[in-house]
Amino acid sequence: MVSKGHIDQISSAPKILGDRLAVARGDKPAELVIRNAHWLDVFSGTWQTGDVAIFDGLIVGVSDSYEAKSVIDAKGAALVPGFIDSHVHIESSMMTPRQFAKAVLPRGTTAVIWDPHEIANVKGTAGIQWALDSSEGLPMDFFVMVPSCVPSTSGDLNLETSGASLTAKDIAQFAGHPRVLGLAEMMNWPGLVHGDKDVVDKLLVFQDKRRDGHCPGLSGKLLNAYGVAGIHSCHESTTKAEASEKLTKGIHVLIREGSCAKDADELLPLVNSWTSATVGYCSDDRNPLDIEEAGHLDCIVNKALIMGLDPVAVFRAASFAPARMYGLGDRGAVAPGYRADLVLLRPVAGERDFSKGVSIEKVLRGGAEASTLLSGMLPVERVNLDKGKANLQIKGTIKASDFEILARGNETTKARVIGVRPRQIVTDHLELDVACSDGKISLSPTPGINKISVIERHQASGQMATALVKGFSLVNGAIATSINHDCHNVIVTGSSDELMARAVDELRKIDGGIVVVSSAGKIASMALPIGGLMTSEEPEHVAESLRHLKQLARDIGCTLEEPFLQLSFLALPVIPSLKITDRGLVDGTTFKVVAVEMEK
Repeated sequence: MVSKGHIDQISSAPKILGDRLAVARGDKPAELVIRNAHWLDVFSGTWQTGDVAIFDGLIVGVSDSYEAKSVIDAKGAALVPGFIDSHVHIESSMMTPRQFAKAVLPRGTTAVIWDPHEIANVKGTAGIQWALDSSEGLPMDFFVMVPSCVPSTSGDLNLETSGASLTAKDIAQFAGHPRVLGLAEMMNWPGLVHGDKDVVDKLLVFQDKRRDGHCPGLSGKLLNAYGVAGIHSCHESTTKAEASEKLTKGIHVLIREGSCAKDADELLPLVNSWTSATVGYCSDDRNPLDIEEAGHLDCIVNKALIMGLDPVAVFRAASFAPARMYGLGDRGAVAPGYRADLVLLRPVAGERDFSKGVSIEKVLRGGAEASTLLSGMLPVERVNLDKGKANLQIKGTIKASDFEILARGNETTKARVIGVRPRQIVTDHLELDVACSDGKISLSPTPGINKISVIERHQASGQMATALVKGFSLVNGAIATSINHDCHNVIVTGSSDELMARAVDELRKIDGGIVVVSSAGKIASMALPIGGLMTSEEPEHVAESLRHLKQLARDIGCTLEEPFLQLSFLALPVIPSLKITDRGLVDGTTFKVVAVEMEK
């Protein structure tokens, strides 16, 4: 556990501590005082008034009057602890940590808990090391949970091909890193509850640290077993009943509002004066366009306030709760000895209370304003990931005929179809009649259904699988991407085999990223040169590229508000009900590969 002051180890130096004590006593001036603010006391659940004095990055005094070299007159604004994202994959923002900080720090997020299992699935331990190195010394704190399931399934449940496979021995090297807080989401819950040796070994390596969960729909005795193994959190709850059972069994609930999976509307009513110490917020997978247009964690905060929830509980769950969950005892409160990670905010313009949301005025990290810290960053990325090998290692040229699905019927046949649920990453297992001819499934007379395929891209094995999906409603185009949770092979869906082949060809030309093609010849693309997952481009540029891609996706018929992440998650076999990997169509409840065409 990281206790108060342990991260900031210079506090043990006698002179530094002596200076801090002198400022706290009022014998020396502080560096900064915030006056005329209503600051949140997370310990008593009340709003307080009086000075907040800051020195050497810490809060050294509250309530009493202090002198300082610099003063911020809050003019009645509220002062709350900086927001902490309790579970995020930076890779899913398609930005590097440096660019991610630019996007979210002005939104009030001063620290994140990062699970870099996306880049780990592509690059293995080198990807984890890159995550640690590339996030060092940035204007916000990036804590890391070491990926537990690379790939997400293994052993007897080996349902996909990743760029790496990490054992307990492989990840043990990261357990002692000062910014590593524990073991990331344990997706292989069947292996855990049944005592799989590799899973148990990973848990034991991190037995003195936090161990995150990932157990959608798990309940009853199996959830009890999950808790017995030391799992302390889960961000996959989609209903209040599911989240309530997890809380009752001692598993912290992380309320997620990503770009694809959006659970805040359903789960926020759980937040009250009691649960605001055991429930946190997370973005999981959120792109820069959504951050630009709707916010990061401040999006969840605003949703909660507009619902009419108690502001004290809302802000407490955004900071105090995740700090306690992850042992970050030096932050999450406005109190002496705590880091001066603070957000100064007030009700949106013209409002007297928070019932319409908040407007953020200033963000302080370690007592320094976010704008100053961001402007002082190095102009270029400091850490590069291996550039000597192409991201897309695909065997041969993908042709239209490669997407054919064999069938026994003459006119129609019964097939398993992936049913997309908008705004969720769980899917439906549909059984529908589809058209077929010449021994193959033919979709032209079957409205609303598209083909979907996953192509292995790490080892040039030539392995690929094609199935059917309902929900994209593509009528004259195709979408392809190398973002494909979690193994990140190529995934493509389209209105015809020819357009799917063309989209994959365009994706190869940019060596990974996102591509949309239309039958009219229009092409939109965004290259992601870092592992086929990220770019070092500015957040505004990435957001604009996504805006253009989304518009073309709408033009070819797509009705989903977030088509790209929605497509990417259709390849994650540990999420029910029906998914697809390069190994085939996967039943996410039985963890078995099944045929597209059903037996008569």
